Amino acid sequence: MKKCFTINPFRTDADFNEFDAMLATNRFQGIEIFYPYPLSLEAQEKYKCNVMKLHQKYPHVEVVMHLPYGQDNDLCNLDNYQVTLQVLKDGIDYTSQFKTKKLTLHLGYVDKDKQRSLYIKHIIPVLQELCDYAQQYHMAVMIENMPGIAELGFGPEEILEIITNTKRNNLKFILDTGHAHVSRYENPAYIRLLGSYLHHMHFSDNDQSGDQHKRMGLGNIDFREVFDELNKINYHELHCLEIIFQKPEEILEFAKDMDLYQ
Repeated sequence: MKKCFTINPFRTDADFNEFDAMLATNRFQGIEIFYPYPLSLEAQEKYKCNVMKLHQKYPHVEVVMHLPYGQDNDLCNLDNYQVTLQVLKDGIDYTSQFKTKKLTLHLGYVDKDKQRSLYIKHIIPVLQELCDYAQQYHMAVMIENMPGIAELGFGPEEILEIITNTKRNNLKFILDTGHAHVSRYENPAYIRLLGSYLHHMHFSDNDQSGDQHKRMGLGNIDFREVFDELNKINYHELHCLEIIFQKPEEILEFAKDMDLYQ
């Protein structure tokens, strides 16, 4: 099982020293980073330098990029999506220095007073353009499942419709276990329908009342069921811990939770 953890742009130099020590244990085969463009230039440079140090010291560790998301980065904004599209392209250029091959993507938000089919029709040419841009770096764009109906990418059938109609070989799927549990579709439904596109995983737990990013076992997700389904499709990509932590050393403990399912 290939393990991974996230590194947000607000982590300190001391945190990165601990990440270095963790990677030295060979317990992890990947890290997932973020595009720090909203931060000050000084903070952006510090984050880039710290990630680069890890990348150069551990070139075998895969670097995944979580592209910008949220209301300010909404590809479903029918009037302003081009601005977000450019930000995402800039993020792709940025992460190419780390030899990134996988890009995590949130599609954006839908207006409840408009038909979802309108947004699906809108997003297909947008994704085609984004995938074509990523292809120059041989990167895959991965649609992440969302926890609520207010966002596009809610439910496995909707994601499958988008992927198949976009018709780009580098458009894939990333399963977020916490998002699935909140959506109430549950993880096995996503794996069964989208397994052939599954390229990455986010692991966290919750009690189904919200996306809480808890340690595995502190919510009520049936992870035995999740891993059984992953074994059926012979999943061998990264298992990324997307769990809230204070001290980096906590991630080593979180990783042990996954060992129970090997």
